[in-house]
Amino acid sequence: MIHSIDPFIGTDGAGNCLPGPYLPLGLVRLGPDTAPPQPTNGYDFRAPIARFSHTHVAGTGGMSRYGNIGVTPFIGHPRLAVAPFDRVDEQAACAYYAVTAADSGIRCELTATARVGLHRYTFPAGSVPHLLFNLGAVIECPFPGYATDPNGWPAQSVGGFVEFVSDRALVGRADLQGGWGHNHPYSVFFYAEAGRPFTFQRIGQAGSWQAVPGGAAGRDLSAVVGFAPEHREIELRVGISYASVAQARASVVRETGSLTFDTARRAAEAAWQSVLDRLKVEGGTPVQRTLFATMVTRLLCLPSDLGVDDEFSSWRSGVRHFSDFYCLWDSVRNANSLIALFDPELAADFLNCLLDVGEKTGWTPDAWIAGHSAFLQGGCSAINLAGEAALKNLPGIDYARALRILRREAEVISPDPYYFGRHLPAYRDLGYVSAETPQCVSRHLEYSYQDWCLARLADKVGDRAAAAQFDQGAAKLWNLWQAEQKVFAPRRRDGSWHAPFTPDHSRADWWNDPYFYEGTARQWSWNTQADFAGLVARHGGPAAFIAALDEFFSSPVKEPAPGPGELHRRNRYDSKETMLHVPFLYHYAGRPDRTADAVRAALEKFFHPTRAGLHDNEDMGCQSAFYLASTLGLYPVFGQDLYWLTTPVFTRSEITLGAGGKKLVIEAPGAGPDRPYIVAAKLNGQPLDRAWLRHAEFAGGAVLELTLAAQPGSWGTQTPPPSPLPGSSIT
Repeated sequence: MIHSIDPFIGTDGAGNCLPGPYLPLGLVRLGPDTAPPQPTNGYDFRAPIARFSHTHVAGTGGMSRYGNIGVTPFIGHPRLAVAPFDRVDEQAACAYYAVTAADSGIRCELTATARVGLHRYTFPAGSVPHLLFNLGAVIECPFPGYATDPNGWPAQSVGGFVEFVSDRALVGRADLQGGWGHNHPYSVFFYAEAGRPFTFQRIGQAGSWQAVPGGAAGRDLSAVVGFAPEHREIELRVGISYASVAQARASVVRETGSLTFDTARRAAEAAWQSVLDRLKVEGGTPVQRTLFATMVTRLLCLPSDLGVDDEFSSWRSGVRHFSDFYCLWDSVRNANSLIALFDPELAADFLNCLLDVGEKTGWTPDAWIAGHSAFLQGGCSAINLAGEAALKNLPGIDYARALRILRREAEVISPDPYYFGRHLPAYRDLGYVSAETPQCVSRHLEYSYQDWCLARLADKVGDRAAAAQFDQGAAKLWNLWQAEQKVFAPRRRDGSWHAPFTPDHSRADWWNDPYFYEGTARQWSWNTQADFAGLVARHGGPAAFIAALDEFFSSPVKEPAPGPGELHRRNRYDSKETMLHVPFLYHYAGRPDRTADAVRAALEKFFHPTRAGLHDNEDMGCQSAFYLASTLGLYPVFGQDLYWLTTPVFTRSEITLGAGGKKLVIEAPGAGPDRPYIVAAKLNGQPLDRAWLRHAEFAGGAVLELTLAAQPGSWGTQTPPPSPLPGSSIT
């Protein structure tokens, strides 16, 4: 399967994925950065390449971040400024990237270990090889077409140092600041070791050579090294650390040792193959297998694994830490649930890291970037993770401690609800987040579902009083339902509906609507995860609900939304993470066949094996998880132990359910476009007449057999999925 991986998929357009190499949850994400203006991944196929840097975010929108410790090869005389080069013969494969500079003929190749970037540069015969190290390198600005991001600051170099420590090695630290989410400073340490001795070494600052040999400190530092002309092939290893130069150097020694570039590449391929072995598929088309394998690598790109008391230097607690949850608000919709399916131990480690941050800092982050919390897009999504883990009985979590830490998010008035906790007083006292609060309605929906998840966490530890308290909070869900327009809508403090109000477009731009975050009322109003049955009832029953879904999928927005959001939000349904689940809601009206139709249409519309093959930001595995789970035919409901079933595209799938080696096998003989509907199912040989499963039904290993046909039947129509909110019409 590793040979099916295509790192160029989703690099351009909205996807913002990385073309360069990285390992599963690797700290180093090495890749090309093109000339500004740059998208958040640093890469634009239309622009020349400026350098190769070691830190990147992947799949994000908004303001840029990282792109640190840059390396640029060049020939000729030593200099501190090298023009970006046009590319030829650009290639990418699993954990490998290569390109040739059109003007100089330098062949550039990259691979990586978890914390080391490995470079191999092959220079033309007779040339004088040089490498430029740019310590002030950053991804400079948002890509043209993004809205101005009020939650980001321009990335910049604010200091650092660099020093040569031998005739083959240099060390340093880049002090940086800015990027999406917060403006706190951070440092990146490095140890760079070449496979050949330097014949030239010099330090520059702000574009000028340093007058005195030795090390240097300050902003915008750079260093140039040269090699003998006969040394045409130069291998370079760059260890990266967020803790110290010593850590960076230790990573080079520990992770690369006597490895060559080629053996390091093969080791990286083996690391990815071990992940793919947990999600084996057979059948499907070559395109579907390529997309599937590639999406696995996207799913495990972020966050970065910092180890236990290793690369996280703010405190020591014996907890495995991660950086760049970027952001839970996105990944919690499906990606975290999918990871919990095939790697529950990792899911537990994610949650324990977030709980450790919450315990040490007082507030549990929703986005945790470079050692600091970023602004809250909704509520505290770690609550959803904890409630889901409790329902699935994931091992390795102290659930009583989790409840103690996380209930603070719902009970304590925040000193700054932009970054921590909730806009609590109105929600607590009025029963809804009032129109005076930014993104009031989407926050209200998030808070009520998080209350439901807190109640399940309280159930897990036997705290009946807390469970009852938070179930009451969950029941606030419907306090902003406007029956006339069949959407959730803003209300003022006095209880009146805010007017004028139109549910199909935003007041400002799509990102900064005063009532909904990244969406319209129509788009957000399908987010009643604890009570989809209540949503069906409020639409007037199954037939009316199906008609509303049909209109949502087929109708354009009635009034064009102003601002850049309208450029790619022309239809009400899109691949935004808060809408990805909507095709499955036909289940609640007894029509799993309509779910199959809508899911297939979404897969065909939003996923292609091209550079612009993703329709929206990848967003920490959201797009990948939708593709992976939908093509497997097993889609998780976040915050719950429930999975919706739909028609897989593969004839056989084998999912390893964690370290114990138990497996879920999904058999769907004849799967393909001419058999789009499930007409019968068996679980462990017993008939299954519903289009959903509970986690416990297969957590110990199971075989799910699906019979597919060209026309739908009655399968799955009589028993809709559970809708667990107390008082719901289905429990």
